[in-house]
Amino acid sequence: MEIKNYSDIYKIKPNKLKPLPGNILVANPIIEETYFNRSVICLIENDDKNGAMGLVLNKPMPFTLNSVFDKFNKLPDIPVYCGGPIGNDRLLYLHNLGGMIADSLYISDGISVGGDILSLISYISAGNKVDGYIKFFLGYSGWNSEQLQMEIKTQSWGVGTSCKKDLLTADGEPFWRRSVENLGEGYSPWLKFPYSPMLN
Repeated sequence: MEIKNYSDIYKIKPNKLKPLPGNILVANPIIEETYFNRSVICLIENDDKNGAMGLVLNKPMPFTLNSVFDKFNKLPDIPVYCGGPIGNDRLLYLHNLGGMIADSLYISDGISVGGDILSLISYISAGNKVDGYIKFFLGYSGWNSEQLQMEIKTQSWGVGTSCKKDLLTADGEPFWRRSVENLGEGYSPWLKFPYSPMLN
C-alpha cells in the first residue's frame, strides 16, 4: 500500500487575521487530541494579561441539556456541546439575544456569552426559539498569556471569521472543512490530510 507524504501540512501560507474576540480558531488536522481534533473554536477573550479563552463549536455531546441540569428538566431537548477540557462541569452559552439576557457579555457581531440563567430559562419557557439563537457548552478552552500566539505561529491554529448563524448552529467535521476553506487558499493542504473518525 502506498504511504503518502503529508509533510506539506506545514507548508501553508497563513493569512493576516488576528485572534480577536469573535474570531474563530481552526485546528490543524494533525492535532490528534480528542477535544481539538478538527475543532473550530470561537474566541471569547484574548489579552496579554489574562490569556485567551474560547469555546469549541463543533463537538456535540451525547446528551441533552435537560438530562443533566435540574434547572432545565422541564424544558424541551436542547443539544449541549463540549466547549473544551477546562471546567467541564461549568455551563456556558453563546447567544444572539443581546440585552434580552441580563448581564450577558457582548463579544462581537451580535454574539454575546453568558448572562442571567433565570432570564435564559424564562426566554426558553415562553416557547421562544433556541436553535440558531442559543448554543450551550460544558467546559471551555484556555491558554496562558502568549501561549495562543505561539500555537498560531507554529501553525496549530488558523485564524478566521465565521457568520453569526454558523457560530450558533454548525457542528461536526463538515463545519471544520468549511472553516478551513474560508481561511483561504493558503490553507488548502489541511484539506488533504486524511480524516479518522476514531479520533473524535
